[in-house]
Amino acid sequence: MPESFFDADDLVLLEKFDGSSFRFTLYDERYASSYPDPVVNAAEGDGSLVFGTRRSIRGCHRDDLEDVDGALHRAVRCLRDGIDAGALRRCHDDHGGPLIVYAENMVYSTLDYGYTERDLPALVGFDVLPYAAVDLMTPPGNPYVETFEGFLSIEAAWDVFDRIRIEDTLRDRAFVPATIIAEPTEFDPETYAVPSSSLAEDVPAEGVVVRSDSRDRRVKVVREAFEELNREQFGRDPDDAETGAERLVATYCTSARIRKTVRSLVVEEDREFGVHLVEDLYPRVVEDIWAEHWQEIMRLNFEFTPADVYPLVAKRCVTEVRKMETNAELNDADPTTIWQHLS
Repeated sequence: MPESFFDADDLVLLEKFDGSSFRFTLYDERYASSYPDPVVNAAEGDGSLVFGTRRSIRGCHRDDLEDVDGALHRAVRCLRDGIDAGALRRCHDDHGGPLIVYAENMVYSTLDYGYTERDLPALVGFDVLPYAAVDLMTPPGNPYVETFEGFLSIEAAWDVFDRIRIEDTLRDRAFVPATIIAEPTEFDPETYAVPSSSLAEDVPAEGVVVRSDSRDRRVKVVREAFEELNREQFGRDPDDAETGAERLVATYCTSARIRKTVRSLVVEEDREFGVHLVEDLYPRVVEDIWAEHWQEIMRLNFEFTPADVYPLVAKRCVTEVRKMETNAELNDADPTTIWQHLS
């Protein structure tokens, strides 16, 4: 990214919220040919609010919650009670076709905003993209570099948010726009001090998103303390590991592996869910790592002490089980369904 980006005269700072990626669209039969097959297949008739995560479509708001990943229950309730589908249909008329609304699904990921003590919104909207501009997101030749060409301007996007949100919805089913912190005349990412979150004064925000409509750019500025906390929550990148045991755990002890083992203990062995499971959980996770990857591990080009792996895995298990516990309570869902199908 060129440094001149921060010299743009239309910079806007938004709070960067820590949750899970979410997007939704209204299936509008008038524009049936505009939608990709996964959206058409997920819709249950005209007026369906089809939703997805970063990587894939997950369903529509008319689905039975038992068929929806537990980490998305609160977001789906928001689509049912907090979004005015009729208003979104009218937005299609104003923008020449259907729109994709991008939002943060406010579930416990790295920052704990006090989810079980505070009434927090379910979804925080931060961008809108017309389907007609989807092909502009990835420039030819480099599918991994996303641009924001074709996205609605901040003024137009916030107009959509204000029109589609139902204001008198219960707070835990509410959709709100992302907080606009400032519109600075100049910005230095090296010296900027990230403020407290608008959701909780006692919690520093994850960071800010610096956006410019004239430059078709969004740049994330995340505080260093959050990055360290994120490493503690999700495990370090193998390249950041300081010991062989840390590198092994960073490579193979994934959140998905821990959750899979938790489900095995609870569902298959009829164990009660809770942090107390960790005593039996972490040796199972280590065993699963060896069973699946022993041939790769034997060929690793670094040394490690097997006994050092166990406490590191135990720490990761405690963190993951607590997140499952918090998000199950938050979503009023079975803990074993939390992130069951999400990576």
